[in-house]
Amino acid sequence: MTDRETRTVTTPGGHTVVLRSYLTGREANELRQVLYADLKLNMEDVQSGKIAIDEIPASFIVNQEQRAIEILVVSVDGVTENAAQTLLDFPEDEYNAVVAVVNEIRNPTKPAK
Repeated sequence: MTDRETRTVTTPGGHTVVLRSYLTGREANELRQVLYADLKLNMEDVQSGKIAIDEIPASFIVNQEQRAIEILVVSVDGVTENAAQTLLDFPEDEYNAVVAVVNEIRNPTKPAK
């Protein structure tokens, strides 16, 4: 499955970023693994419902975002080599514009029936 539909985003600064239009099941599992790797759970805590939000490090959000960018970004301004790293060097508003689309791809909404 090498050919996948893509989506093109133009940043506020005029850069063209090509993204894969969806995550595969394998890729979605990889992103969940980033979260679960940071969770420290034991069976007694799970069964008692004793897990508190302060026990989950917030750094997993940044790690998941970074990995999603690595998976979904195909090219920046036509260059495929180190595309995710190139995006990280963009000004914050341009980076955030692309991250917003990455998040839409990661969390698609279903149209009402």
